[in-house]
Amino acid sequence: MMSYTKKYIITGAPGTGKTTLLEALKVEGYPCMDEVSRKVIKQEQQNDSNGTPWQDLSKFTELVFKAFVDELNGNPQATFTDRSPLDLIAYHLVEGMPIPLLLERFPYLDKFSKKAFFAPTWPNIFEPDEQRQQTFNYCMELEKALLTVHLEKGFEMITLPKDNVPVRVTFVRKFINNSET
Repeated sequence: MMSYTKKYIITGAPGTGKTTLLEALKVEGYPCMDEVSRKVIKQEQQNDSNGTPWQDLSKFTELVFKAFVDELNGNPQATFTDRSPLDLIAYHLVEGMPIPLLLERFPYLDKFSKKAFFAPTWPNIFEPDEQRQQTFNYCMELEKALLTVHLEKGFEMITLPKDNVPVRVTFVRKFINNSET
Protein backbone atom coordinates (compact mmCIF):
# COMPACT_ATOMS: atom_id res chain seq x y z
CA MET A 1 0.00 0.00 0.00
CA MET A 2 1.34 3.43 -0.94
CA SER A 3 1.90 5.79 2.00
CA TYR A 4 0.22 9.17 1.95
CA THR A 5 1.70 12.40 3.27
CA LYS A 6 -0.69 14.94 4.77
CA LYS A 7 0.09 18.09 2.86
CA TYR A 8 0.66 21.55 4.22
CA ILE A 9 -1.64 24.00 2.49
CA ILE A 10 -0.14 27.30 1.41
CA THR A 11 -3.07 29.64 0.94
CA GLY A 12 -3.71 33.32 0.44
CA ALA A 13 -5.38 35.66 -1.99
CA PRO A 14 -4.04 35.99 -5.54
CA GLY A 15 -0.67 37.74 -5.80
CA THR A 16 0.65 36.95 -2.32
CA GLY A 17 3.71 34.94 -3.36
CA LYS A 18 2.39 31.40 -2.84
CA THR A 19 3.60 29.99 -6.14
CA THR A 20 6.97 31.74 -5.84
CA LEU A 21 7.40 30.21 -2.38
CA LEU A 22 6.43 26.75 -3.68
CA GLU A 23 8.98 27.01 -6.48
CA ALA A 24 11.68 27.87 -3.93
CA LEU A 25 10.61 24.97 -1.70
CA LYS A 26 10.94 22.64 -4.70
CA VAL A 27 14.52 23.83 -5.13
CA GLU A 28 15.06 22.93 -1.45
CA GLY A 29 13.95 19.37 -2.30
CA TYR A 30 10.37 19.44 -1.01
CA PRO A 31 7.84 17.69 -3.24
CA CYS A 32 4.99 20.10 -3.99
CA MET A 33 1.64 20.21 -5.75
CA ASP A 34 1.36 23.10 -8.18
CA GLU A 35 -1.59 25.49 -8.21
CA VAL A 36 -4.44 23.89 -10.11
CA SER A 37 -6.64 26.99 -10.46
CA ARG A 38 -4.13 28.89 -12.60
CA LYS A 39 -3.86 25.89 -14.94
CA VAL A 40 -7.64 25.77 -15.24
CA ILE A 41 -7.86 29.51 -15.92
CA LYS A 42 -5.19 29.29 -18.64
CA GLN A 43 -6.94 26.33 -20.26
CA GLU A 44 -10.31 28.10 -20.16
CA GLN A 45 -8.78 31.24 -21.69
CA GLN A 46 -7.04 29.24 -24.43
CA ASN A 47 -10.35 27.50 -25.25
CA ASP A 48 -12.23 30.81 -25.16
CA SER A 49 -14.43 29.35 -22.42
CA ASN A 50 -15.89 30.96 -19.31
CA GLY A 51 -14.72 28.67 -16.48
CA THR A 52 -12.88 31.42 -14.61
CA PRO A 53 -13.68 32.78 -11.14
CA TRP A 54 -14.78 36.13 -12.58
CA GLN A 55 -17.00 34.65 -15.32
CA ASP A 56 -18.64 31.43 -14.09
CA LEU A 57 -17.61 30.54 -10.55
CA SER A 58 -19.73 27.36 -10.50
CA LYS A 59 -18.04 25.97 -13.62
CA PHE A 60 -14.62 27.08 -12.36
CA THR A 61 -15.28 25.31 -9.05
CA GLU A 62 -16.18 22.03 -10.74
CA LEU A 63 -13.14 22.16 -13.02
CA VAL A 64 -10.70 23.08 -10.25
CA PHE A 65 -12.10 20.58 -7.76
CA LYS A 66 -11.82 17.68 -10.21
CA ALA A 67 -8.31 18.68 -11.29
CA PHE A 68 -7.24 19.18 -7.66
CA VAL A 69 -8.50 15.77 -6.54
CA ASP A 70 -6.78 14.13 -9.53
CA GLU A 71 -3.53 15.93 -8.67
CA LEU A 72 -3.89 15.06 -4.97
CA ASN A 73 -4.39 11.37 -5.74
CA GLY A 74 -1.50 11.37 -8.21
CA ASN A 75 0.92 13.08 -5.84
CA PRO A 76 0.78 11.19 -2.51
CA GLN A 77 4.28 12.20 -1.39
CA ALA A 78 3.89 15.98 -1.82
CA THR A 79 4.67 17.98 1.31
CA PHE A 80 3.03 21.25 0.21
CA THR A 81 0.10 22.24 -1.94
CA ASP A 82 -0.50 25.59 -3.60
CA ARG A 83 -4.04 26.27 -2.34
CA SER A 84 -6.79 23.72 -1.68
CA PRO A 85 -10.54 23.38 -2.34
CA LEU A 86 -11.08 25.56 0.75
CA ASP A 87 -10.11 28.52 -1.44
CA LEU A 88 -13.12 27.77 -3.63
CA ILE A 89 -15.38 28.04 -0.59
CA ALA A 90 -13.89 31.46 0.14
CA TYR A 91 -14.64 32.61 -3.42
CA HIS A 92 -18.25 31.49 -2.99
CA LEU A 93 -18.54 33.38 0.29
CA VAL A 94 -17.19 36.59 -1.24
CA GLU A 95 -19.61 36.27 -4.16
CA GLY A 96 -22.55 35.46 -1.84
CA MET A 97 -23.10 32.11 -3.55
CA PRO A 98 -24.13 28.85 -1.86
CA ILE A 99 -21.29 26.44 -1.09
CA PRO A 100 -21.40 23.32 -3.31
CA LEU A 101 -21.80 20.04 -1.41
CA LEU A 102 -18.65 18.61 -2.97
CA LEU A 103 -16.70 21.34 -1.16
CA GLU A 104 -18.58 20.98 2.11
CA ARG A 105 -18.13 17.20 2.22
CA PHE A 106 -14.46 17.01 1.26
CA PRO A 107 -12.37 15.41 4.07
CA TYR A 108 -9.93 18.31 4.51
CA LEU A 109 -8.32 17.25 7.79
CA ASP A 110 -7.83 13.70 6.45
CA LYS A 111 -5.83 15.05 3.51
CA PHE A 112 -4.03 18.07 4.94
CA SER A 113 -1.96 18.93 7.97
CA LYS A 114 -4.02 20.82 10.54
CA LYS A 115 -1.48 23.64 10.29
CA ALA A 116 -1.74 25.69 7.12
CA PHE A 117 0.52 28.48 5.89
CA PHE A 118 -1.14 31.79 5.10
CA ALA A 119 0.41 34.28 2.67
CA PRO A 120 -1.03 37.71 3.58
CA THR A 121 -2.08 40.21 0.94
CA TRP A 122 0.86 42.52 0.47
CA PRO A 123 0.81 45.53 -1.86
CA ASN A 124 4.59 45.37 -2.41
CA ILE A 125 4.29 42.13 -4.40
CA PHE A 126 0.70 42.19 -5.70
CA GLU A 127 0.55 42.35 -9.50
CA PRO A 128 -2.51 41.49 -11.58
CA ASP A 129 -1.89 39.51 -14.75
CA GLU A 130 -3.86 37.61 -17.38
CA GLN A 131 -4.84 34.84 -14.95
CA ARG A 132 -4.98 37.07 -11.85
CA GLN A 133 -7.52 39.71 -12.78
CA GLN A 134 -8.83 40.48 -9.30
CA THR A 135 -8.29 43.94 -7.83
CA PHE A 136 -6.25 44.48 -4.68
CA ASN A 137 -9.42 45.39 -2.76
CA TYR A 138 -11.11 42.18 -3.90
CA CYS A 139 -8.06 40.24 -2.72
CA MET A 140 -8.33 41.88 0.70
CA GLU A 141 -11.96 40.73 0.93
CA LEU A 142 -11.00 37.25 -0.26
CA GLU A 143 -8.22 37.13 2.33
CA LYS A 144 -10.78 37.57 5.15
CA ALA A 145 -12.93 34.79 3.69
CA LEU A 146 -9.91 32.48 3.33
CA LEU A 147 -8.99 32.93 6.98
CA THR A 148 -12.58 32.40 8.09
CA VAL A 149 -13.02 29.23 6.04
CA HIS A 150 -9.78 27.63 7.15
CA LEU A 151 -10.42 28.41 10.81
CA GLU A 152 -14.01 27.12 10.61
CA LYS A 153 -12.76 23.86 9.09
CA GLY A 154 -10.35 23.35 12.01
CA PHE A 155 -7.05 24.61 10.59
CA GLU A 156 -4.44 26.56 12.52
CA MET A 157 -3.13 29.38 10.35
CA ILE A 158 0.61 30.08 10.31
CA THR A 159 1.11 33.53 8.79
CA LEU A 160 4.11 33.86 6.51
CA PRO A 161 6.27 36.94 7.02
CA LYS A 162 5.90 39.80 4.55
CA ASP A 163 9.48 39.39 3.45
CA ASN A 164 11.58 38.08 0.59
CA VAL A 165 11.48 34.49 -0.65
CA PRO A 166 14.60 33.24 1.19
CA VAL A 167 13.19 34.52 4.50
CA ARG A 168 9.88 32.80 3.79
CA VAL A 169 11.61 29.53 2.86
CA THR A 170 13.65 29.64 6.07
CA PHE A 171 10.49 30.36 8.07
CA VAL A 172 8.68 27.36 6.53
CA ARG A 173 11.69 25.05 6.83
CA LYS A 174 12.14 25.92 10.54
CA PHE A 175 8.44 25.41 11.19
CA ILE A 176 8.41 22.02 9.45
CA ASN A 177 11.57 20.89 11.24
CA ASN A 178 10.22 21.99 14.65
CA SER A 179 6.89 20.26 13.96
CA GLU A 180 8.60 16.96 13.17
CA THR A 181 10.56 16.81 16.42
